[in-house]
Amino acid sequence: MTASAPVSPTVLARNTPPVASATPKVPIATGTAPPTPTKEKPPTPGPPTATPTPAQRAQYHTVSTGDTLYGISRRYGVSMEGLAEANGLSSDATLAVGQRLQIPAAGEAGGLKLPPAGQVLTAPLEQPLSQLAPGVVAFLRQRRGATAAAVYLPRTNTLYTYNPGARFQMASTVKVPIMATQLARVYAANPNAVLPGTDLLTPLITTSDNDAATALLVEVGGPPAVTAELRARGVNATEINAEAWGLSTTTAPDMALLMRSLYYGERLNPRLRDVAFRLMSGIVAEQRWGVPAGLPASSTVAFKGGWLPVQNGWLVHQIGIAVIDNEPVIFAYYNGEQPTFEYGKQTLRRAVELLSVREEK
Repeated sequence: MTASAPVSPTVLARNTPPVASATPKVPIATGTAPPTPTKEKPPTPGPPTATPTPAQRAQYHTVSTGDTLYGISRRYGVSMEGLAEANGLSSDATLAVGQRLQIPAAGEAGGLKLPPAGQVLTAPLEQPLSQLAPGVVAFLRQRRGATAAAVYLPRTNTLYTYNPGARFQMASTVKVPIMATQLARVYAANPNAVLPGTDLLTPLITTSDNDAATALLVEVGGPPAVTAELRARGVNATEINAEAWGLSTTTAPDMALLMRSLYYGERLNPRLRDVAFRLMSGIVAEQRWGVPAGLPASSTVAFKGGWLPVQNGWLVHQIGIAVIDNEPVIFAYYNGEQPTFEYGKQTLRRAVELLSVREEK
């Protein structure tokens, strides 16, 4: 079943950058932080070298009213500069109440142990998802609306797909390509960079701030720049909408390939890759539904969701990487024509519950 584009979709955002707000020298969290713009496949592909193992679970601090980077750093006994760098922030960044900050001494990139960066990747083997997780496919087939899924296992370099050709409007999952474009720009300008060059990435990913997305999309060079970055990573089926970024279109396999590219650190150095996964591990609590809610308690996850009501129902998506029973699993779940937002969230949660049962065997 393929996802058809609605006739008159609700526009998520248009490419008109917001007016930048002044950033205080010693910021205090008082509410939502305002943005501050500042092919052919090989005949027998093999897996990338090194299968990573998960690090210890990361420690986080949830920002409360009155919190400052300095105060949080003193509380946990870390430097303010280290705390800022671990979360892709400048030392004078404005914090938002509810924002999750990773404490840098607690572990790597949101609790994920990442493989060596800069590996030469071969094309993954492709198999139907029914070969890996028949229970997931049986469940998705009986759900209402349009569904598609892609699961990539680094251990075997295999991409498992269900409805691989179905196209979906991306909603806020398009913020991951925007983030990847910004980080790649910084790396191209300075291969030794450790900071992302903007404080917009934090609200973009952790709170899914639409104004930050609009501003950063303009800053990186607009849809053509994001498209060029995706093509450079072998992500070829995604089209960025020049009028409304939330209505950009993609497929589940394409976004799984983007997450694979980020996971192996293509076009980034290790420090900038860590920024991406720390941000995706720091999603605010009210957006940690679906996949995070369905994972076993021992799992770690770095992800980004997207949700949007359109004329023919809800779009409810999530992409990311989870560690399930000590194995990294990259996923992209796309759901269209969902009767309600809650129904879409339930689809995501149950799908990953069934996948987790399979992975724990």
